[in-house]
Amino acid sequence: MKRRGDEAGLILINVLMFVAIASGLVLLMISREEIALDRGLRTREASRALAVVRGGELSALVALRRDAQVSPDVDHVGEAWAKLSEAGAPIEGGTFDLAIADAEGRYNINAVRRGDAASLILFQTIAREVGLTEEQMIAAIAYVRLRGPVTDLRPLRMAGVDAKVAERMERLVTALPGETSLNLNAADGEMLRILFRDPVVAERLVAVRKRQGFLTLKDLTDQNVTMPWGASFRSNTFWVRTRATIGGTSQQGATLIQRRRSAEGAAEAVPVERWRNAAVPPGAPALPTSAKR
Repeated sequence: MKRRGDEAGLILINVLMFVAIASGLVLLMISREEIALDRGLRTREASRALAVVRGGELSALVALRRDAQVSPDVDHVGEAWAKLSEAGAPIEGGTFDLAIADAEGRYNINAVRRGDAASLILFQTIAREVGLTEEQMIAAIAYVRLRGPVTDLRPLRMAGVDAKVAERMERLVTALPGETSLNLNAADGEMLRILFRDPVVAERLVAVRKRQGFLTLKDLTDQNVTMPWGASFRSNTFWVRTRATIGGTSQQGATLIQRRRSAEGAAEAVPVERWRNAAVPPGAPALPTSAKR
């Protein structure tokens, strides 16, 4: 009787072990299935978010092409294209952010490739203003001439430029394809001070621009100054930066857009370069942080 009881106990133990193993396998299968479902959900969210990001880019292309048709001679923040910015706009399952900005409010470092005196002098003036040493200035010019045209200023940091100096330079200098002008309607006060070599004139022009939204040749004449070298009141290069957050997934993109004329003479706006997520360069505009009123 005792032996039979021992056998029954062993069978019970084996059954319990089998049940425990089976339960563990079931839990493992459920866990893996949940992980797969979660991964699939995130993949779908990322795809939807990326589609929204591309939609934001498309809206900017349309607005900039329309602006080139109706107002080809001037560009400023009071125009319709500049009002596309959104912060936390509700979309199905999440939010959407968009920043659009004139890219020609800063000196285009690719201008040094032309080798003309005016472009070199302006870059040297900016470089000294932000704190670059003569060696760093020469290294930057050599890098752009040898490797250019460049599309990103970050490689110049490898020349040993202090981070704060590099950040200040990136507020005044950019890297754009092709030949560009420097739009006085997009340049900040520091850039205007460098261009006109007069802080008082720069301050007055900033005040005029703030009051009426843009500058004209008359505004320069009123200050007894002329149009600086390479400057204008219009642009052909723009930034659009978009972010879509759906569920727990966020996708972000930045696009450099250029306007030009087709062979038939029609105005068109085309993306010339795109960046995604962590690759977005420092030259792209910051996303707005508060909802548009």
